[in-house]
Amino acid sequence: MKKILTFLAFALYSEIALSTIVTVVNSGFTFSPSTITINPGDTVNFSIASIHDIAEVSQATYAANGNTQLAGGFSTPFGGGLVLPSQLAVGTHWYVCQPHASMGMKGRIIVQSATGIAENLLQTNISVYPNPATSEVTLSFGKEVRGLVQLSNAFGEVLEQVQINATTHFFDIEDKPKGIYFITVTDAAGNKEVKKMVKM
Repeated sequence: MKKILTFLAFALYSEIALSTIVTVVNSGFTFSPSTITINPGDTVNFSIASIHDIAEVSQATYAANGNTQLAGGFSTPFGGGLVLPSQLAVGTHWYVCQPHASMGMKGRIIVQSATGIAENLLQTNISVYPNPATSEVTLSFGKEVRGLVQLSNAFGEVLEQVQINATTHFFDIEDKPKGIYFITVTDAAGNKEVKKMVKM
């Protein structure tokens, strides 16, 4: 048991010691800085007052000043703590103070790729099938994509919008009128791809 605990402590120490630590503090009910850009392998230290915590949220929750934690997202207890590199994949991570999110207490962590350019997770063949479709359409990304998917009609009206963290997504279009639709996929780094789909 001692060996396991020693190994875990060493692994945690190694992950922190070999990375740059970027500190975020609070000034009242705001984070400072509210947006940081880091490299893969960096650690973020939240040094905040004991009335504040941190929870990673979806982009939509962030925009709405909501406080529902993203499934599998990072968090810290009240008073802050460390967010380790293993919790910070390349892309944009949105976070809030859960008790004060409605007041706009939120921030972003942008993890740039090793080249300094945010990885384009959409540089893959996004498949939409069947196309044309009658009742259900499937999007296949080829690899896991974290971001936003929108279904719009030919007039640009957004009919459905959902946050994803998956390799595939399904839209039920049975109740939609026949015509042309557009599926827009925006990944966490802001890269966007649009696919045309026909409902028969």
